[in-house]
Amino acid sequence: MTSRTNRHAEGRTQGGAGEVAPADLESRRQLAVKRYLDGDPIERICREMGCSKSWLYKWKNRYQAAEPTWSQELSRRPKTTPAKTPEAIEAAIIEFRRTLSPEGSEPASARGIRDHLCHHPIASIPSLRTIYRILNRQRQEGPFSSITMGNSTAPLAPPHMER
Repeated sequence: MTSRTNRHAEGRTQGGAGEVAPADLESRRQLAVKRYLDGDPIERICREMGCSKSWLYKWKNRYQAAEPTWSQELSRRPKTTPAKTPEAIEAAIIEFRRTLSPEGSEPASARGIRDHLCHHPIASIPSLRTIYRILNRQRQEGPFSSITMGNSTAPLAPPHMER
């Protein structure tokens, strides 16, 4: 940060969320934009409020008088996850595991499940690591206690493997 933004902070947080309540952040945003709309120079607003110009411009651009929620923080979560394994393939992997290793028998390996997937009409067969992750996720939610990669049982992190 530059000394210009730190110089007049007077004990206030520098625009970050820190431990400040969301209502306080919203009122701070509303006050800054109101001052801008009233004609105060941006430099003075930023200096007195201890914020950066980019922060003020961000909220000035989001300002909409008709929308009462304009000053709320927007979600940073991605709208889509294109690399996620489709649910149909995950369900097939879990089903193969149930059929290949009934309750009480040796758990099915990721490699064995992948070999079975090769004989079925699936558009894209996931890697061994992806199958392992799906099985591990299901293990945490389901009845199985361990997952095997190849010949070894691995309850936590798998060893390096071929692709």
